Amino acid sequence: MKLSWTHIHLLLNHFPIVGAIFGLLLLIYALVKDSEDLKKASYWCFFIIALITIPVFWAGQQAEEVVVSLPSVSHSLVHAHSNIAQQALIALELLGIMSLFGLFRGINKTPSWFPISFLVVTIIATGLVSWTGLQGGIIRHTEVRSELQFLVPNDTSESGDHHHNGAETEHEQSEQDHQEESGHSHEHE
Repeated sequence: MKLSWTHIHLLLNHFPIVGAIFGLLLLIYALVKDSEDLKKASYWCFFIIALITIPVFWAGQQAEEVVVSLPSVSHSLVHAHSNIAQQALIALELLGIMSLFGLFRGINKTPSWFPISFLVVTIIATGLVSWTGLQGGIIRHTEVRSELQFLVPNDTSESGDHHHNGAETEHEQSEQDHQEESGHSHEHE
């Protein structure tokens, strides 16, 4: 089996998400306990996440070229995922730089505003990377799209943006049939 960029992206993409959530919880615990060692551990955690995020993003860019040509993949969903991934990358790389500042400046020598600023950027970055994961998941996991409608761009539902090559998936056909039945039953009332 030959690994493609799509495989690599799928293998690595959970690390920034899980790592950011773990790092955020660790940072909150460090701030509550006022533990300099735990703050340092959270800085290391986010520095490593920032490094891992680079190949995840790059592999995702390469995988995008392959995925958009697959049947039943929406260009709008891929585009939305790519856009939020860029924002998450910027936030996580900023967090990585801030982590280095905290590590090399020394915990006791950082300005008093730094830990709270770091926490704010951490919350934003964790939110963005989690949103990126949700957006990525709905690209191929059609079974959750109806449950996560707030994530699906409006122009994918009726615009013909899905590339079916003439055939819809059973799930999509079933949803369409259900919507048509609901529409007809309201017309007869």
